[in-house]
Amino acid sequence: MPFILCHSPKGGSGTSFVAAHLAMALAEAGHATTAIDFTRQDSLKLYFGLTPAQQLPDLDLPSDQGLTIAGVSLRQGHRVSKAADFARALAEGELPLANDGFTIADVSADDLALRDLLLPQAALTVVPITPTALGLATLTQVGSGTPLIDLDYTAFVISRLDETRRFARNAHTFLRELLGSKLVGAIHEDECANEATAMAQMLPRYATASVALADMRALARTVAEVCGQTSDEEEAA
Repeated sequence: MPFILCHSPKGGSGTSFVAAHLAMALAEAGHATTAIDFTRQDSLKLYFGLTPAQQLPDLDLPSDQGLTIAGVSLRQGHRVSKAADFARALAEGELPLANDGFTIADVSADDLALRDLLLPQAALTVVPITPTALGLATLTQVGSGTPLIDLDYTAFVISRLDETRRFARNAHTFLRELLGSKLVGAIHEDECANEATAMAQMLPRYATASVALADMRALARTVAEVCGQTSDEEEAA
């Protein structure tokens, strides 16, 4: 089943937010889903209503020692990814990156070595880009010389879109024209997301009418379609 790599060339692009809520939305749609935090910042768990002091189970622990919230199995992969034998274990399939559903990996912008190790495992790489001058400038760092439109198994998401700002609107238009079908979604700026995290609550429970939440559900449907997967509800229909 699909392994989805979430990585942006620029820090602060909302990659952890996208990874966490993509996992929640896929689980909500009936898909078995695992989310792995490969970042040193260890922030993925905050979107699941956990506090900074609470720890996620390590990736290499047995499945019966896992933690599941909102239908998502949560794992911490940063420690394991820094082990000397990580590349070998990855190549030999010893790590649970492939399971009966989706696996979503959150990778830091500056951890290019890990991104490159995980890329061959990925059915799709989701790249959040902010509609800012700095966000657009980092597009050149995504494909290592390959035109963005020609990148295989890569999808882009506009993150933190504020359509009241002229530059953001123009950037959105530019990215639609540049990326075409590779632009698979746009996540609007939503103060509810900050409020929910600050209060150690999950966004789907804190603000059911959140515009960012609706955007993430739409993104999850698109990602599932791109990966050739349907939800339990769609199969039943």
